[in-house]
Amino acid sequence: MLFSFIAEETMFGRLLYAIGGNPDAARLSGINVARHTFGLFMLMGVMTAIAGIVTTARLNAATTSAGQNAELDAIAAAVIGGTSLLGGEGTIFGAIVGALVMTSLDNGMSLMNLDITFQYVIKGLILLLAVWVDMAQRRK
Repeated sequence: MLFSFIAEETMFGRLLYAIGGNPDAARLSGINVARHTFGLFMLMGVMTAIAGIVTTARLNAATTSAGQNAELDAIAAAVIGGTSLLGGEGTIFGAIVGALVMTSLDNGMSLMNLDITFQYVIKGLILLLAVWVDMAQRRK
């Protein structure tokens, strides 16, 4: 809820949407793109640290391979949730819904004892489908 508020109701969030839509136009309109991008990366670093702490607490151990290959799930969750890969579109709520869909899919495939190779193939196909739908909607 906090990040949804930041993205939708604050000047920082609106500027980030402008930068994501077209960085050159944002720069030409007077937005300090480097400063706001740096602020976003700082916020992302804090969230990454919190995620690392939560993962370490959940596993009760610190391993270097925890979270490995989670990038595909994160990107697919964002795209399924309505975030455009071309930038400037998407919501926090949509990303959460996409994460719930990906988690449900992952748990379902694990319960079916599907081989991990096939799980990655299915996740990749779902990501391709989501990107195709996004591009088809942009053409309209």
